[in-house]
Amino acid sequence: MAKAPMGEKAFDRFEYNRADRQLRLVEQKLPQVAVSSLAREVVRRLAFRMPRAVRKEDLPTPSDIDLLCSALLSKKDDSADRFILAARRDGVQVDAIYLGYIAGAARRLGEMWDNDEISFIDVTLACGKLYRIIRGLRHVIAPGILDNRDECPAMFALVPGETHTLGIEIATDVFRREGWDVDMMVGLDHDMLVEQSDRRSYLAIVLVANSDGMIEPLTRLVLALRISHPLAHLVVAGNILKYHPDINDLVGADAVMRDIGTAVSTLRDVIEVPNG
Repeated sequence: MAKAPMGEKAFDRFEYNRADRQLRLVEQKLPQVAVSSLAREVVRRLAFRMPRAVRKEDLPTPSDIDLLCSALLSKKDDSADRFILAARRDGVQVDAIYLGYIAGAARRLGEMWDNDEISFIDVTLACGKLYRIIRGLRHVIAPGILDNRDECPAMFALVPGETHTLGIEIATDVFRREGWDVDMMVGLDHDMLVEQSDRRSYLAIVLVANSDGMIEPLTRLVLALRISHPLAHLVVAGNILKYHPDINDLVGADAVMRDIGTAVSTLRDVIEVPNG
């Protein structure tokens, strides 16, 4: 396989910077226990993505993983970025980058955290760097993640912990009457929702939350879905919009759906579906 250069065209700098801003805002706005939960989510979702058909010579050695972890824990903000981009420029396959290097580093960070070898602050910063990297690489890692999934325009999901289903049921019915292929997911816990979503490749995922107390589970869910659905457009709906005017930046969403009257046109604009 020929070496594939990894330059700015392949790296989504906009998404990288947006992920960086989101995580910095999360650290400011959410309590430490919530930030810790989000860091755990990133580690967990990345750590258990195992290599499939990857060339043996592309798989990282334990020494490679240690070097990447050192870069992630470094005070130099772009050390890990340079490490990953250098590996890609050297011709390492994308699957090996994502499923070998990044997943391997996530597992190692998790072990170090559990063994008290690194602090909460250390692992939070390192996980943030990993998350930024995968967002920057979303276009090149997406084919390996989404391969063999059925395609579907939209998923509507009630954020775990919410109990009011009427709004999401009405919205789903409206979209289906308009001819949209929509999967509705309610009453599922966090892991089950993410697991169910992995069965299809969605163009858009609409997450419905109503109370102010749902901001942490909503943010956690967005992080998980960004990892499993790198190209999906994530939209937030529900009364939670009243409590957080900066909700797009805080949870890392692409858009908000403010009312049922404009819901169809909003989602059509987000995924650029023409009328009719």
